Amino acid sequence: MFGKKSCKMTARAWLSQESAQTNLIFTLVVGVITLFCYIIVRILCGAPYRMMLELGISDLIPPVWLFTILQAIAFFTAGCAAGFVLGFCTPCTLVEKYKGGMLFVLTTAVELCWYPLLFSGGLVVLVLLQSLLALFLAVWTTGTFFRVSRFAGWIFVFHTVWLFYLFILSLRIFFRN
Repeated sequence: MFGKKSCKMTARAWLSQESAQTNLIFTLVVGVITLFCYIIVRILCGAPYRMMLELGISDLIPPVWLFTILQAIAFFTAGCAAGFVLGFCTPCTLVEKYKGGMLFVLTTAVELCWYPLLFSGGLVVLVLLQSLLALFLAVWTTGTFFRVSRFAGWIFVFHTVWLFYLFILSLRIFFRN
């Protein structure tokens, strides 16, 4: 307390230290692959307008162009967070890093089902259950990512917030029908 220097690290130094322990190219590659998976699902499902009118939910969902952009950003950032974790070079986090990678793949696979379940199938009950499962997995993944890298954990928090929004949207759609 007296005479001791404070060892506070600036945000820039912290980020520099974290990024020095990972492969940033791998981070971007995983982000792009995740984004590509979302784009494929979106193209295969087609436009959501018909189902939005059938379910009567066009007033609940933001404009399709905005929704698509936000979901693409969410998938890309989640992929980057996973790439950051999987490319981390610290051996003491080996188990947590692979656990986080597996949870990320599971979370992404479950989340990729949201769009086709709602806009291709109109399966409102399954959409609600799927969004709850995806949110649970995302919270678990976020905790695992934080144990490997705080930076990746904070990036994945954005994705978890997006999944929370999808869950709330699914609840509104469920109670609307």
